[in-house]
Amino acid sequence: MKYVAFVGTKGAMPEEALAEMNRDFPAYLEEMQPREVRLYGRELDLPDTAVTVRVREGETLVADGPFAETKEFVGGFSLLECADLDEAIEVEGKSPVARFHALEIRPFRGGVRMGSAAPAFGREDDSAGLPYLFTVWASGSPVVPLDDPVVMQEYDAWQQQLEARGVFVFGNPLEGPETATTLRPGDGGVQVSDGSFLDLADFIAGIDVVACNDRQQAVAVAAAHPMARDHAIEVRPFYSEAIHAQRTADARVDPNG
Repeated sequence: MKYVAFVGTKGAMPEEALAEMNRDFPAYLEEMQPREVRLYGRELDLPDTAVTVRVREGETLVADGPFAETKEFVGGFSLLECADLDEAIEVEGKSPVARFHALEIRPFRGGVRMGSAAPAFGREDDSAGLPYLFTVWASGSPVVPLDDPVVMQEYDAWQQQLEARGVFVFGNPLEGPETATTLRPGDGGVQVSDGSFLDLADFIAGIDVVACNDRQQAVAVAAAHPMARDHAIEVRPFYSEAIHAQRTADARVDPNG
C-alpha cells in the first residue's frame, strides 16, 4: 500500500539539528533500501515560491503564495510503499527527520499512478524540467464530491496526457483527512497521534508531481487540472541546488552596478 509522508516544518532548523539530521540520514537510507519501502523523498522550496491556481467560469485565477498561510507548512515528503500503516509509522519513526519535524502519513486512494519521469525525480535529475508539486486543497464539504465519476475520468485523462508528454512524475488522490496519522518529536521519543499536523478546516485531497520548464508552464498545466474548477491547486517547486545557487548569486549583484 502506498502512503505519502508530509514533512511539517516552521522554517530553518538550528545548525546543530541540521548537521545531526544530515549526518544520520545516509545510514537511515541504507537501512531502508533493501526493504524497498521508501520509494522517493525530496525537499520542497519555501512557501513564498508557491502560487495558488483556481479556475472559475472558465477564467484562470492565479494568486502568489501558498494556499494556507500557516506557521507550520509542508516542507517536503516521502513516498512510501508499506504493508500497512504500522509499517509506515515504523519507517518514518526511524527517520532522523522525525527527531525534529512533524510527519503526517496519509494513504493514497486507489494507489499511485507512476510516470516515466519518476526515476529521474528520485535521482534529483531535473535536466528534463524542474519538478513542481500540485497540491489539491479541498474544503470539508466540497460542492462537487472529490470522487465524482466525471471529474475522476477527466483527471485520469489529464494524467494520461501529461504522461504522453513525458512530464508526469506521479500522483493521485489521497484518502480523507480522517485517515491521517501524525508523528511528532517528544521528550520520550516520537509521539504518534491521529489527524493532520495542520489545524485547518481545509485539507490536502491529492497530489501530483509534474516536471515543467518554468512557473508559467506549471500554472498552465495546473489550470488544466479538472479539480482546479472546484478546488484550489497550490503549485510549488521542489528545492533545486542550481536555482538556489542562482538566487544567491543574484542577491549578491550590486544594483548600482
